[in-house]
Amino acid sequence: MSILVHILALIRKELQEQFRTPRNIMVLIFPVVMQCLLFPFMVTMDVTDCPTAILNEDGGAASLELVQRIQAAPYITRTVRADGAAQLRECIDSQDVMVGVHIPADFSRRLARGENAAVQVICDGRRSNSSQIAAGYITSIAAQMTAERNGAAVNAAAPAVRNLYNPALDPKWFLLPCLFGLLGMLTTLNISCMSIAKEREAGTYEQLCVTPMSRFELLIGKTVPAVLIVLGQAVIILLIARLGFGVPLHGSIPALFVVVGMYSMALAGIGCAISSCCSTQQQAYIGMFCFIIPALLISGFVSPVENMPSLLQYIATVDPLYYLFTATRGIFLKAYSFADIFTPHLLAFVLIGATNLALAYTMLRLKKD
Repeated sequence: MSILVHILALIRKELQEQFRTPRNIMVLIFPVVMQCLLFPFMVTMDVTDCPTAILNEDGGAASLELVQRIQAAPYITRTVRADGAAQLRECIDSQDVMVGVHIPADFSRRLARGENAAVQVICDGRRSNSSQIAAGYITSIAAQMTAERNGAAVNAAAPAVRNLYNPALDPKWFLLPCLFGLLGMLTTLNISCMSIAKEREAGTYEQLCVTPMSRFELLIGKTVPAVLIVLGQAVIILLIARLGFGVPLHGSIPALFVVVGMYSMALAGIGCAISSCCSTQQQAYIGMFCFIIPALLISGFVSPVENMPSLLQYIATVDPLYYLFTATRGIFLKAYSFADIFTPHLLAFVLIGATNLALAYTMLRLKKD
């Protein structure tokens, strides 16, 4: 019973410190709201603004039709007429356009004879992903027009594409569930990494050590407040995602909060392990950011984990973000239940958190203050 009293007292102390001023409250709430409102619009893989330069050396009816089709495409926001190859290259070099289209002089004649009429699409390799998507747009327009002019049954063998879980391919449905992990990581690590280092820097860690509280109780008392704050932020993210952007929630809300809570507990264990090795808050900040960037890169948010080398795929299995992204997207879009998230998600959070809390406990016992 005394253990519970000690832990609750420390939790109350930590929460009072986090919410002691209106400024502290705004720091915990305002960034969450702002990032939820801005993140879906800033981070997107869609290419909806594709300025294009066109060099038409043909001048025939087919080439003019192709130019008109390109100009009429909704994602081609602006076209620039190039008078020669040098000007086409200059438009791309100056980043005035994203792609260039070169229609050769024999385009209309070859198309009239039913031959393969090639069109060159020049991409800006400095914007590799966006330019490749834009080139795909141009290629599909040219292929559609060529097939129609040659009398091919364009739609006869066309596959009927159906997108499961996100029928409209709305990037907000994919991105907003990730905010539970991204914002939760920043908040949890910021609180837990600073916890013990701040006590050492302020000279109050020695006072905690001479109290009847054990190091285990100290770690739990430093961990739980971060989890509670992240759960509060999760409520804000959920409301904005559902009411503000209309992201569907097919799964269980309790399962979502259990996942976020266990994820935050795992991160708090990592934060306490970092904090236990640091003597100042500056050292803790450096340790926190040394963890955040690699964890984000191998989590699957930037690029699929399956595309990474085998070594990084194994490392990703100890990254809490990797499991959180899979779980939250599954709960929102695939109706994951508790049974779906227990293995490997919740089990991984427990193992990661327990391992790092044990490491922090060992470091606190070995470190002489």
